[in-house]
Amino acid sequence: MGFTRIDHVGILVDDLEIGRHVYCDGWGLDVDEHRSPWPNGRPGTFDDVTSIEIPIGEMYIEVSKPNDPNSPAGQFVANRPGMYYVSLASDNFENDVSVLESKGIGIESRSSDGDSVMLEPSNTLGVRFQVVREDNYYAHPYYKGDGTLQGMAHIGLAARSAEEVRHLFVDLLGFNEDASQERGQDGPGEDRDRGRAASDPVHLIEFPIGGSVIEISIPTTDDSGTAKLVAQRATQGATFHHICPFAKDVHRSIETGVAAGLQQIGSIPEKGQAETFVAWFHPRTCAGVLTEIWNRTPGGEHAQHTHGMHPGPDND
Repeated sequence: MGFTRIDHVGILVDDLEIGRHVYCDGWGLDVDEHRSPWPNGRPGTFDDVTSIEIPIGEMYIEVSKPNDPNSPAGQFVANRPGMYYVSLASDNFENDVSVLESKGIGIESRSSDGDSVMLEPSNTLGVRFQVVREDNYYAHPYYKGDGTLQGMAHIGLAARSAEEVRHLFVDLLGFNEDASQERGQDGPGEDRDRGRAASDPVHLIEFPIGGSVIEISIPTTDDSGTAKLVAQRATQGATFHHICPFAKDVHRSIETGVAAGLQQIGSIPEKGQAETFVAWFHPRTCAGVLTEIWNRTPGGEHAQHTHGMHPGPDND
C-alpha cells in the first residue's frame, strides 16, 4: 500500500466557530485561509458539509458542519459531535483503492473530483476511513499557528480485540506494527512511562504512519472508562477514542486552553518536577473530542513512537 501519512482528521460539529475556537483560541493554531477562507469555509469532500482546515504539523484538522440535517453527517452531529473519520494520504491512489476493494473493503462514496474515497465502515470495524490522493501540500508558515502545538503525536482508537485490529491494519490496510511498543497485554500494572498505576488498564498497539502514529487501546478489564466506551460504541469492533497533539511546553497549552474555556481533566506536576508531561482535556469543551497533549522528549526508544497510557475518562 502507498499510504504516506495521515492527511487529516475529520471532526463534525454543528457550528464551525466551535472548532475554530477550540484549536485557534485554545491552542494557538490558525485556519488555513488559502484553502478554507474564514468564516465561509469550503465545500467538504464527503456528504453535504462545509469545512475549514486547521494545519497541525504535517497534517490538518478538518472541522466540518453538515448542511443537511438528514444526511449521515447531520445525523452524526445530532447524536454526538466529534471525530468522524481519519483521512489517509496515498501516493498510489488508484492502485491502493483497487487493492482495498480486492481485499473486500467496499467504497461507501467517491468525491466528485475523483481524488478521494470514503471506505465502507462496516468493513473497517465500524471506524470511518477516507483515502485521498497525496497532494504533497503543506501549509504556508503564516497558517502554522503560534507554536503552542507543533504536530500530531498520535490518533487514538479503542477496540475490543487485538486480533481484529491487526487483521484490519496489517492484513487489509497494509500498515506495519511497531511491535517494540506493544505493552499492557498482561493486564493492569504500573505505567512505566508515567510512574503511576494505570487507572484505565489497556493493551496498547501502535501503527506508525508518516510522522505520526495510530494508537489502539484494548481494555484489559471490564469496568474501566475505555471498556465502557468500547461496549457502548465499538459495536463493530472499534471506535475513535482521542487525538494527541504534541507540545514542547504542555503547561503553556494548559494555560491557553483553560483561558479559552477548555476543561482540563485532572492535573500535572509543576515544571521541573518531571521531564514528561501529559495533559487531558474533556471532549465536552473540545468539539466532542477527548484530547491528550504531551511532550515526549527525544532520544532513545522515544524515537520509536513510544507513548504512555491514558486515563480513559468517561466521554459522556
